[in-house]
Amino acid sequence: MHQWFDGADKEEVEQVFLPEQETEDDVRLRMKTRLLHAIGQEPLETSPRTGQELLETRPQTGQGPLETKPQTGLAAVMGSPRRIGYYARWIVAAVTLAAVSLTSIYFWKANKVRQTVSPAPAVAVSNNDLLPGGNKATLLLGDGSVVNLGAAKNGVIRKVAGTLIDKQDGQLRYNVSSADQAPGKADQASGKADQTPEKADLAPEMNTIQTPRGGQYQVILPDGTKVWLNAASSLTYPTAFRGTDRAVRLNGEAYFEVAASKDKPFKVTVGKMHVDVLGTHFNIMAYEDENVIRTTLLEGAVRVTSGGASRLLKPGQEGRIERSSDAISQLDVNADEAVAWKNGVFQFGGASIETVMREIVRWYDVDVEYQGRTNEHFRGTISRDVNASEVFKMLELTGAVHFAIDKKKIIVKP
Repeated sequence: MHQWFDGADKEEVEQVFLPEQETEDDVRLRMKTRLLHAIGQEPLETSPRTGQELLETRPQTGQGPLETKPQTGLAAVMGSPRRIGYYARWIVAAVTLAAVSLTSIYFWKANKVRQTVSPAPAVAVSNNDLLPGGNKATLLLGDGSVVNLGAAKNGVIRKVAGTLIDKQDGQLRYNVSSADQAPGKADQASGKADQTPEKADLAPEMNTIQTPRGGQYQVILPDGTKVWLNAASSLTYPTAFRGTDRAVRLNGEAYFEVAASKDKPFKVTVGKMHVDVLGTHFNIMAYEDENVIRTTLLEGAVRVTSGGASRLLKPGQEGRIERSSDAISQLDVNADEAVAWKNGVFQFGGASIETVMREIVRWYDVDVEYQGRTNEHFRGTISRDVNASEVFKMLELTGAVHFAIDKKKIIVKP
């Protein structure tokens, strides 16, 4: 993509990145029209390189350049060389259009007219560029000891209450033996726990996994529930779920794929908010520096409760709780945007620069300084695997904001 920036002229960059009063569908339609023109007898001269060269050099999100494969049976199927060239131009155009539509590597101002900017502006970098985050976390065990998961070797970290805590690259798994999933029938019938030393040793303990800024991690809980923890977040849970429910506590942001269990509902507590579910996929964003706690449902059904009010969410809906009043609202949203971080991308659907920068601060572990303000809102998608300067280049193409990197501080200017 950035190789394309270097070879593209000013008019082409403006046409792709700065549409006038356009929606995302308008941009795709216009790009399709230009591509259809390009496959005619007189290709549109917008770049010194051909469409095939652009296809070969344009990188996908977080990947290297596309590789061109040799033809296998194309001539036999399509006939003459002239006909082959005709279809080849169609294939190049179709693949290019699909790649642009699917990867959506672009940024533009949400509701403003076009302004003249220079292509691929240079972000001021006074010191080293900022690397993206990765799999980093610490695990606080029940005895108070702390394990640095980023530095720990793969393998079993601890065994407690019949549970093996196994660490692999970027993932922590709790493997519970069936005999230790619940108390014995005699204990349940009497309503009392056996307090012999042997039984006391088997009592589950509470663990907390915590990611720093610039970190993420995946946890597979004792019941098989999968949790993806975003940067600057923490999750507290027992090493074995016993009793009538499966309760965990969250700070920050996490995506859950809850293992179904009709007899033992799954509960997430975030401050005063509670989310109750039997088996479903959802995301909770509850950072302290955000004014709203968001629960976004992708599959199944969840009930969000705060104070005396509750809302039952359907897939594609989001429950929002205002921190200032605990009031709950229920909206239809683009659920993909809420879980974009889990899929390795930043995705903004008309976000303020402050909202954009809060995500960048958490992922790149930096501080931010605003020198002036912009009221523009931004729409776009880009990989979280690139250096910070690459993200800023995309944002600067709007002409509405500029950045400078000074060690671990980002300076934002209109």
